[in-house]
Amino acid sequence: MRFLTTVAVASLAFGGAWLGVVEAKSVSGDRVLVLVPKVEAAKLYSQFLDSLTGRGFDISVRAATNTSVALQVDGVRTYDHAVVLSPESKKLGANLSVRDFVSFVDDGGNLVLTASSELSELGRKLAARFGVEYERRGTAVIDHVAHLRAINDTSDHTLVAAGPPKTAAPVLSKQFAHPQSNPVYFKGIAHKYEPSNPMLISVLTGSRTTYSAPIGSDANEGAISLSGKALGLVSVFQTRNNARVAFSGSAALFSDALLSQEGGANKQFTTDISQWVLQEKAVLRETAHRHYLASTGERPEHYRISNEIVYEIDLSVYHDDAWHPYNSKDVQFEAIMLDPYIRATLNSTESTDPKTTATYHGDIKLPDRYGTFTFRVNYKRTGYSNVDVKDTVGIWPLRHDEYPRFLSAAYPYYISSLVMAVGFLALCAAWMWSAEPKTKRTTKQKSN
Repeated sequence: MRFLTTVAVASLAFGGAWLGVVEAKSVSGDRVLVLVPKVEAAKLYSQFLDSLTGRGFDISVRAATNTSVALQVDGVRTYDHAVVLSPESKKLGANLSVRDFVSFVDDGGNLVLTASSELSELGRKLAARFGVEYERRGTAVIDHVAHLRAINDTSDHTLVAAGPPKTAAPVLSKQFAHPQSNPVYFKGIAHKYEPSNPMLISVLTGSRTTYSAPIGSDANEGAISLSGKALGLVSVFQTRNNARVAFSGSAALFSDALLSQEGGANKQFTTDISQWVLQEKAVLRETAHRHYLASTGERPEHYRISNEIVYEIDLSVYHDDAWHPYNSKDVQFEAIMLDPYIRATLNSTESTDPKTTATYHGDIKLPDRYGTFTFRVNYKRTGYSNVDVKDTVGIWPLRHDEYPRFLSAAYPYYISSLVMAVGFLALCAAWMWSAEPKTKRTTKQKSN
């Protein structure tokens, strides 16, 4: 088959490490570990690795059996990113375990994990930790309608022409939003994903005619387990600490054989996925935030109940090798004490640095409740980095001399008290200055 016989000649020397000649565009570092079955096998992925080198990454290609490879030494990451292109290997590096990879991601490292029909248990267990469940060994993705047709009229129904990818604007380029975009060629294994998981994005799924089933000697054993949109091909995951992980059911997706395939969009697709995972785009950050009294412009040690304040936050987004203003209409401020007492949408306003940041402004009236509050902007949007900004603020009650002398809401009570007082005085005056009327004596009384 053409897919199995097409191999590009590597343009780089494989001595174990490739050094980028320009500064990496990633905001999280430039050190990339690439694990392949053997160092010589890296030539199968030369185009993909060349693109990483051209983007300024320091590439270290290591054999999966190399026992000197470690993701962390004494709790410190030795690499910023890891790309596993050896899905069949039962052991990786210096006996790297699932816990080692999870610890690497927890520490802020980014990971690209590829798979195949012979995926090892290590890869399965690692993917399961992120909510991705691969199909059992010996299965493959099959499509009898959408597959790559070779020149010699033979075809491989396990080489699926998938697409268009799901609309995931922060992850993929705009060209994939077009329904007539070129397909992505995929050869590998399917996985299950949970659509309700807010941290997992299924980027590429099967079509109505795509299904997963055993192949080879096991072709007659077992029924179809996954099909259609429920069949995941490529998914991405973002953790709460903004580390990113990609799960591809196909290591061949990144190979020269499919990247150079005419009519396919593999080159752009793998570039988009790698840029997102390696944090070269869709990275949000908060550059500054502040809050102060609206009346004086000063920030006191503590606020008083019902104070009117101003809250501002500056947000930037990274893409195209630079920081840009992040424009949105759904940035919200919260004042929380156990539960949110205030939730208000902030409005975009003029920024002090309009080329790189966007400023969001809100006029907030504090609640009529004293205590320790948290001022928070917790912004989470699919495909973008999470922004979680917190300030602990004390809100005090008013002093005895800070209360208003008269409350407008109490005017009816003031009037009723005044009317009662006036009525009482009027009654007293009437009682004191009124004399008992004199009665006339009768004739009989006079004679007596």
